[in-house]
Amino acid sequence: MPFAHVALPLPVRQTFLYRVPEALVPRAVPGAQVSVPFRGRARRGFVVALSATCELEKVSDLAAVLPVPPLSKHLLELARWIAEYYLAPLGEVLAAALPGGLEGFARSRARRGAAEEPVMTLPLPERVRLTSGQAAAVREVVAAVARGGFAPVLLHGVTASGKTEVYLRAAHAAREAGGQTLVLVPEVALGSQVVAAFRRRFSARIGVLHSYLTVGERRRNWELASRGALDVVVGARSAVFAPLPNLRLIVVDEEHEPAYKQSEMLRYHGRDVAVRRAQLLGIPVVLGSATPSLESLANAARGKYRLLRLPRRVDSRPMPVVRVVDLRRDSAGDELLSRPLRQAIAERLERREQTVLFLNRRGHSHYTQCRACGFTPECPNCEITLTLHLAPSEWRCHYCDHRQPASARCPSCQAPMLRFAGAGTQRAEREIAAAFPAARLLRLDTDVARVPGSTHAVLAAFARGEADVLLGTQMIAKGLDFPRVTLVGVLDADVALHLPDFRAAERTFQLLVQVSGRAGRGPVAGEVFVQTCTPDHHAVAAAALNDERMFLDRELGQRREAGYPPFRRLATVLFSGTDEGEVEAAATRVRERIEAPAGTAGVELLGPAPQALARLKGRHRWHLLLKATSATRLRGLVAHALEQADAARLKGVKVMADVDPVEVL
Repeated sequence: MPFAHVALPLPVRQTFLYRVPEALVPRAVPGAQVSVPFRGRARRGFVVALSATCELEKVSDLAAVLPVPPLSKHLLELARWIAEYYLAPLGEVLAAALPGGLEGFARSRARRGAAEEPVMTLPLPERVRLTSGQAAAVREVVAAVARGGFAPVLLHGVTASGKTEVYLRAAHAAREAGGQTLVLVPEVALGSQVVAAFRRRFSARIGVLHSYLTVGERRRNWELASRGALDVVVGARSAVFAPLPNLRLIVVDEEHEPAYKQSEMLRYHGRDVAVRRAQLLGIPVVLGSATPSLESLANAARGKYRLLRLPRRVDSRPMPVVRVVDLRRDSAGDELLSRPLRQAIAERLERREQTVLFLNRRGHSHYTQCRACGFTPECPNCEITLTLHLAPSEWRCHYCDHRQPASARCPSCQAPMLRFAGAGTQRAEREIAAAFPAARLLRLDTDVARVPGSTHAVLAAFARGEADVLLGTQMIAKGLDFPRVTLVGVLDADVALHLPDFRAAERTFQLLVQVSGRAGRGPVAGEVFVQTCTPDHHAVAAAALNDERMFLDRELGQRREAGYPPFRRLATVLFSGTDEGEVEAAATRVRERIEAPAGTAGVELLGPAPQALARLKGRHRWHLLLKATSATRLRGLVAHALEQADAARLKGVKVMADVDPVEVL
């Protein structure tokens, strides 16, 4: 009688052995979902391997094999790589591969009722005239699809250079070859336009996978994808697990975006998993961006990626003119709109052109203080001040969502002298409406997007010309194509510039370049106003000049000197718990146990120290930061740290790893 190694969706890095009853042998194959007894209750898990013998004296039987097709051999292999590379429990990785989680998937009506759309062959549109850069890129990617084999391509194209058209033609070639295409996008807002573009070309055989869909919708599209009934699947980070049996091409749009990295629980990077999936399958993967990450540029420089450039916009449209507004000289008091930007908005309203205003901070004010007694409302669960929100009027934590009623008077001394700082999109919305009462204004941020369908509704209304001004956070900063937009205003370029994180300058540069690229995508030239108090910072100055080389020379020099990516690899070991003393002691104990092996392996070990956000959701947070030139030695030491934490039997302290972190906050 065979035995099954079962991975359970639990925070443990081991599998469990069960005897397979004779009646279940035909269906208990690797990848099958099963029900097993575990600590007195039934749990669902995955068979990951079979063996003929067992050395254990007492082994429980599998209770059932669920009536769901098993995960493919390829997805099992991908999950094993993720678990090994990111030092994550295999059961949690496999559970993440299913839409809407493991529970209830087997009996999903949406899965059983998924109906296939007929295959429709549509001709390529003749009206699209490719630029020389697009034509060269299409030739290379289509040839890579035709010949097969792993071929990582970095498509570095300026904003409005037509990267989507390259994706479309490459996906067309994949379909003509009988294959499927997976397209990853970092934001649901961006996904809506990408889906629309692919649906115009591929009719209804397009599937969408992201967290804003209902569980039923995700399960339906998952089932259609697994049947080969979808030519293209477009989705956010978790769509990297889409079960596509005939996958011939993977596209990662806006590959530089930090949203591709899962920040909690299973800390994988969707872009890097996509590259590994393409490598396992032996297919091309295209990473596209106007502002590629420094790691991807380094991979291209080392010859690991094929670099294709789109240096010009389509139809020879000029890049927008960028004007830097020094708020130290040109501010209008406490108002968010400087005089030059206010005048530029008025001119666009007069000409019936559209404006995009970018402020990467939601809410009304991020900081409230009483002028009389100095009281500042703070989150009881997190070491952070509360953000003032309007409608409803409340102070809110953007990390744990703690809320408490906001008042016009100080909650401590009842004085009416409250001071507000750190303006967010709600305050900007009120100021813009007051300054331009006739303007039709739309706002898009996370607060708006929480309402189902609102993101698509806002973007569609703006695309139809039903609004003059679109105000938003980074949700509107990249990928969106609105030909009527001739003006972009960055209300505060310094929001993230001075965060205690090694990527702060890179992210600021990327956001400024990306949001500037929303202007002038139609027949009328664009103009951009960047409001800042640090106009001489290399991230701001380089973005204003659209000079990537200037930014890279300065930033890479600083990264090399400090020992940060792309010159060295990073990992963090994270410790959290409700008692700060226990957390600090646990971090110190693990540090002591791995210090000698770190020296032997050539791994630099920093800390332990509190994280920049030292308490979140009621848990104190400390970390160890590890740096090395070898990814293998780095992961080996992190794995040793986790083993030492397990051996120390740390009570009340959770320990986890973050390999290749995108931030160290």
